[in-house]
Amino acid sequence: MIPVSGRFAKFMMNPPATWRRLRQWLETDGAFGVKEVPLAAAVAAALRTGTVRSPLAAPVVASAPGLIGREEIRPPEPVVSYQSVSPSPGAGIRTIIPAATALPPIPPGDIAALESLPPQDQTARLEQLQRQAEAELSLYLSDIATKVVFGEGDANAALMFIGEGPGAEEDRTGRPFVGRSGQLLDKMIGAMGLQRKQVYIGNIVKLRAAEHDLETGRPKDRPPTLAEVALSIPWLHRQIEIIRPKVIVTLGLPAIRHLVGETENMSRLRGQWRVYRGIPVMPTYHPSFLLRAYTPENRGKVWSDLKNVMAKLGLPG
Repeated sequence: MIPVSGRFAKFMMNPPATWRRLRQWLETDGAFGVKEVPLAAAVAAALRTGTVRSPLAAPVVASAPGLIGREEIRPPEPVVSYQSVSPSPGAGIRTIIPAATALPPIPPGDIAALESLPPQDQTARLEQLQRQAEAELSLYLSDIATKVVFGEGDANAALMFIGEGPGAEEDRTGRPFVGRSGQLLDKMIGAMGLQRKQVYIGNIVKLRAAEHDLETGRPKDRPPTLAEVALSIPWLHRQIEIIRPKVIVTLGLPAIRHLVGETENMSRLRGQWRVYRGIPVMPTYHPSFLLRAYTPENRGKVWSDLKNVMAKLGLPG
């Protein structure tokens, strides 16, 4: 028997719950062409030697042929309790988000018709826009939304991913898609033959949308309100004008609905090209949905959507 201690002792004491989490992560690891997650040494050794056996088999599916072993993905972070924190220093008194009955209109005209920008101007303008957004949106920081999550990536990116909004980990770091959903998105990007730094990742809203749970007292994420979307989406429109991607991938139903005004459900929208100001838009499932419903069918649908994007961008399949 391999000796274990600390959190691995807890692993042994609570095998059903631990194995459910471990199996979910291993199944996640089987998608989009990544071979394995580097598990903690003691657990990995126990799995290899058969000292500890899972009551649940963990199928591994390589959805992106030829990409096995491209790069390792970080293991899942330990579950920690969320504690409310004070707004960032200098945030001032929180301002109530203005009520809204409709979203601001999508700016007119095709992006391609705008005056061309040298790459260095795109970078400078995006940095200036980020400073402006953080200054204005910081008025609305609270014990739930403690940072403005503007977006990150290449200001000259040909491919842009747009999600719904930041969660707890994104709010903590100020970066989009850095939790478990973000790790899966990184794998999706890698399966396309790209790196995260080569694309741009943003969200419909720049501030975390959550409510304090009455039972636990902890913030629980919820869909953003119309007012919250109306507050943030003008910044997204300006981001797109500066970056001028050749293709946009929206992740989840709120992203495609708020970006282009679609009213269909996700099963009808995903995989079907839409257009935003002349830019082709591919709606697909949000990584968080895949983590909840991690079936070969859903993985196949997302990979099919990504392959269509790759073809549109001229990337090797």
